[in-house]
Amino acid sequence: MSPSMVVVGAIDGKGADAAVAAARIGAEVRLVGAVDDAGAAALDELRGEGVVVDDVQVVESGHLEAPHVRAVLNGAAELGAVLVSSEIPAAAIAAGVGTATGLRVPCVLDPAPVVHTVVGLFDLHPVLTPNAGELTELLRLGGGERAANPASVAAGAATLHSWSGGPVVVTLGAEGALLVEDGRVRRLPAPETTVADPAGAGATLAGVLTAGLAVGQELEDALYVAGVAAALCVAAPGGRAAMPTGDALAAAVE
Repeated sequence: MSPSMVVVGAIDGKGADAAVAAARIGAEVRLVGAVDDAGAAALDELRGEGVVVDDVQVVESGHLEAPHVRAVLNGAAELGAVLVSSEIPAAAIAAGVGTATGLRVPCVLDPAPVVHTVVGLFDLHPVLTPNAGELTELLRLGGGERAANPASVAAGAATLHSWSGGPVVVTLGAEGALLVEDGRVRRLPAPETTVADPAGAGATLAGVLTAGLAVGQELEDALYVAGVAAALCVAAPGGRAAMPTGDALAAAVE
């Protein structure tokens, strides 16, 4: 059995889109989330994309419960990596990051939207993947207005890294990404592309990045491949529909 990844996120949001992006390139993806009875039909589309949705709760509130998150992650066979989206209740975010950390598997925490819970999880050292605006909000929550006005995005990313101790990936659209790891700041340029529709780029990057980590890729290598996938996604309209297949991604990476 190949290593799998688990996405803990919203069924109608970026978490589900990231799961689709990873499944589209051939990753084994399980989605942990919650829907109410009216939202259950959305699961059929995800199944059609190859996402395993057996662990999605159908509950009256539609809110994902922390004990369920912990149970799924602790019971997952051959778990390679976990992606947690901050669109879900605070307790579920904490359960996802905390359980992944306890299992010693890579955990990517996508802080979209920025919520206080994310700051409280810095000491667990997840891979943080904010865009520039989210970076500013994280700095403001963690250190006030002065911290939220760094000399540069790179300086702000370095500050966030110093607080969390974990890797920080700041996505910058056409300017690529900043990777801060082990005290070093590196800029990874974006592949050349013509942007037809920016929708889906962030989810594609998060999903493909986590898929790479799940199979043992180094963070910088996984981020490069994820950046290529995001560039392919924005080159065509449609958001989720434009997310690349594994064959298309492999051809672009070569």
